[in-house]
Amino acid sequence: MSGAAMACVLAFAAAAPAAAIDSSAGTGGANFMKLGLGSARAMALGRAYVSLAEGADALTWNPAGLALAQQKEFVYSYYRYVQEIDSPFYMGYAHPFGRTVAGANVAYMSVDGFDARDDQGRPMDSSDIRVQNGFATLSLARSFWYERLFLGVSAKGVHEDNAGSARSSVVGDAGLLLRPAQGWTLGASVQNIGAGTAKVASVTRVGASGRILELLTLTGEISKASDNSARLGAGAEFTLPEDLLQIGQVQLRAGFYNADDMGQVMEKDRSFMYPLIGSPRWSFGIGLYTAQAFGYGIAFDYSLVSMGALGTADMLSLKVKF
Repeated sequence: MSGAAMACVLAFAAAAPAAAIDSSAGTGGANFMKLGLGSARAMALGRAYVSLAEGADALTWNPAGLALAQQKEFVYSYYRYVQEIDSPFYMGYAHPFGRTVAGANVAYMSVDGFDARDDQGRPMDSSDIRVQNGFATLSLARSFWYERLFLGVSAKGVHEDNAGSARSSVVGDAGLLLRPAQGWTLGASVQNIGAGTAKVASVTRVGASGRILELLTLTGEISKASDNSARLGAGAEFTLPEDLLQIGQVQLRAGFYNADDMGQVMEKDRSFMYPLIGSPRWSFGIGLYTAQAFGYGIAFDYSLVSMGALGTADMLSLKVKF
């Protein structure tokens, strides 16, 4: 592999756990699929989202949650990752047809401006060296058993181009949500199946969430990628009472995800929130929702995720219900 291609691969390896953790780490393709594109709420809750995914947000976490959409939904998100890697283009759409809901999304990200070098370490002209990755999804979901059981499936096209080394794959997702009691949900999904780990690493997610006193939601999840060891995520979401605000809901979020050690933040770069904003295991976020904006339901979500010595990553999501 040339030095240029290696630089591109290493740029995206930051999204994957360290190779020393699992013997198969680093063997999977399309690692950009693990960045968590599409939902700032999910990232703020420590990626523990398989049992909370709903509407257009569900397309990248659990397609069964698509069936929870009661109105047409459009979502846009922007993800600023580390080392000037970002995804400025993610859009999702959900369209209900009674108990059946159809959905689609598309995401694109590119990276350029690498310090490219050849196999001898000599600088190269990097103007033509780029990473261009993306995916597009079509999903169907339906509710059953008096809206206690939700099932969903997706077909997804994935394209990965690392400095001219390009390949495309078609994979599938399947998921379910089960509500055994009011306020409590169990969720499970399998994602990116059918192409093989070398092309696109598959991910299995199992989790549960519950609402306490209508104001506090707790969620937990175990996820296992085919090219790495299992991960644990957990999150809490506190909703401020609407009668205090009059205009809508405000939600405060925090999450934990047992990511690998990504190094310590240098003392000169530490913020007043260190060590919370310093450990790659913690995330935070806020959500705002109002049904009174121009006759539409509008939700705005923001998340901040610590990435250790690499800095922080943040995501903005805007959803419109109509």
